Order: sequence, then structure tokens, then C-alpha cells
Amino acid sequence: MAKFILAAGGTGGHIFPALAVAEKLIADGHEALLYTDKRGVPMVEGKIDYQLIISSSPFAGGIIKRFLGMALLGIGLVQSILYILLARPKAIMGFGGYPSFAPVFAAKLLRKPCYLHEQNAVMGRANRLLARQCKRTALSFVTTKNLPDEVNSITTGLPVRAPFFATKSYKADNDKLHLVIIGGSLGARIFAQIIPEAARLLDDDIKAKLHITQQARPEQIAELREAYANANIKADISSFYHDVASLYDECDLIISRSGASSVSEIAASGRASILVPFAHALDDHQTGNAQILESAGAAILISEPDFTAQKLNEVLSQILSSAKSRKDMAQKARLMARPDASQMIAALLVPPSTGVSS
Repeated sequence: MAKFILAAGGTGGHIFPALAVAEKLIADGHEALLYTDKRGVPMVEGKIDYQLIISSSPFAGGIIKRFLGMALLGIGLVQSILYILLARPKAIMGFGGYPSFAPVFAAKLLRKPCYLHEQNAVMGRANRLLARQCKRTALSFVTTKNLPDEVNSITTGLPVRAPFFATKSYKADNDKLHLVIIGGSLGARIFAQIIPEAARLLDDDIKAKLHITQQARPEQIAELREAYANANIKADISSFYHDVASLYDECDLIISRSGASSVSEIAASGRASILVPFAHALDDHQTGNAQILESAGAAILISEPDFTAQKLNEVLSQILSSAKSRKDMAQKARLMARPDASQMIAALLVPPSTGVSS
């Protein structure tokens, strides 16, 4: 048994791929420890042993905020050096975000084997700073942009938790339609403003069969319930859903932002989707992610400026009225999935021929 450290920024897009690889390593008899910041703690508590790392972006805000960010990264680096010396891991892998920067850089200083995984179709800033220092960088997409020169990379896909791959193949039910809307913190506000009006404009025969499950901010729930009730549409609204894979398993169409994990989970589930990239994402990486599914015919991309009730109504009407379109998009989505991603990444850390990290 060997011990490995996985370091990830405190958002789902970084945390969930790290957890998927951790699950694989643990299933293979190894020990995995996750380093993240305070934002990541609610997502990992009870699932994996973790260590809190102080972190901040050195590129956000004015001069004072940037200086503070550099100082906090320095503190995180000292923390990481001490933690790695105590943990004595065989290797460390960073999954992006600034909370992963200090642990990976510390591993390099301590001459520990270090690796990276880039989730998005556009490489993030923390990973760009580290890529040349690491033995190998695993990519989610073969067309990843902003990859530094002379980086030893391999395309593995993005690790997705097993329940998403366990969803059944899509079969249309002509008597009912289930629309799932996963907004998260970066999508709930605009989704709550636009989607109810777009749904209200649907033909009555579609609305009679439609059931909506929507993630929303707590302060939006009552208003959304009233809006859907007034439109004669059945709806379930909550601020959080613990089992998203089960929702996807029972749905006909998904509306979502296009973070890398969201895109990969939709592909693994094999479902049609409407993707709305977050307009203020760094380097516009969400548009790049969405274009991967769009170019395969598996999703429809609507940019945030174009995300109006009228535009969304047109797209919803088109997809919800055609079982053939939904099935075709679902099949193409599943073809984009990479069920072997976790295994390939674990093999970088523990080559099958030797059984120990390289």
C-alpha cells in the first residue's frame, strides 16, 4: 500500500475529479489524502481524509489584494511542506485551482514525484504555472488550449464518479418529460429569471407532460414555485440535490452551466443538454468545455448574452417535442464519455507493471 496526496481547489470542478481518482486509488488498496481550502471541506467531509490549505489568487483585485494573495500562498506553501514531510507520500497530483498550487510546488521542492490534471478545455492559471515542473499532465480534452510548450501531457478524459456511468441508456417516454436544471452558485440567479418564463411560453401539450427539477438559491425557491404553479407546470425546487446522478438517470433534458465536471457528468450519463457557459469564467473556459459537446451534436450551447426567455423557449420547444432529437443527442453525449479516466490517471501514479509510483 502506498500513500498519495491529491490537491484540488475548493470548487466542484476541481474536487469531484480528485475524489473520483481517490476512489480508484483506495479501491486498489492504496491510501489517498486530499488537500483543499475551506470551500472544499463541505464536499469532502466524510468521504476522504483531508488537510486544509490556506490559499488565495494572486491575480484577483487591486494591488493590495494581490499582495495579500501572494502572502497567503506563501503561508500555504509552508503548510504544505510540513504536511508532506509528515505524510511522506509516494507522489502528489494537483487538480487545479490555487489551493493545489502550494502542495504541488512544495512536492517539487521536496523532490517528490508530482503530476497535474487539467479539467477544462482551456488550461487554468495555476496549472499553467506548474505544468513544466511536473512529470506529466493529464488532460480532459485533446484540444486543450493554453498548454505551455514542452509539457509532457496525456489525454485521459475527466474522472467522473461511478454513479453517473451507471445511469441507464436513454429511452423516451411519450407520456412524460423531465427537465433537470442544475445551476449551482454561478447559474441559479439567471436560471431563475429566464427559465420559468421560457417554460410558460411552451405549448400546453408539452407543459401537461412536463416536470421540472431545478436547483436554486434559497431566497428564490418560493418565487419559482409560484411561477411554475401559475404556468401549470409541475416542479420540484431545492437549493441542493445530494444525488444528481439519480436525477440524470430519470431525466429527458438537462440545463446546466458548462464547468468541466458538469460537462463530463452529462456525457457519462448520456443525456441531451442545453449548456449556458458562465460569462465571467476565467479565460472563458466554460465556453470551450461546452463546445466539446456541441461540436459532437450532443448539446446546444447558448451564450449568456443570448440566454433570453424567447431563445430558450425556441430551443426547449424543439428538443422537448422531438424524442428522436433527444435520443440522438443522448447517444452522442455518451460517446464523448471517458469511463477509463480514473484508471488512466491512477496508472500514472501507480504504473501497473511495477505496483509503485514512478
